Amino acid sequence: MKKRILVLARRDIYEAIRVAAGLTIRNNAVDFVFMKKAPLNAQGKIEHFEMLELAEIHPQSLIDSIPDTTPCTDLGQLISQADRVVSF
Repeated sequence: MKKRILVLARRDIYEAIRVAAGLTIRNNAVDFVFMKKAPLNAQGKIEHFEMLELAEIHPQSLIDSIPDTTPCTDLGQLISQADRVVSF
């Protein structure tokens, strides 16, 4: 059964990315929100961002300066639409 899962990256960004990418294997719809500044590599990209790209997850962010994300304008709506919310 396909579920809609919201992954919140609050403390451990890498673990949140890893889990979000893995959740797509079972054909779940995954929303991802950065809730703090993500570590960037030498090229100015988010560390391990390619995992989100490969899983076709389009991340949102509550922080303005995170590259390759869209602003999260309604976190409450994402939470209410989700079957499950996980936080890392």
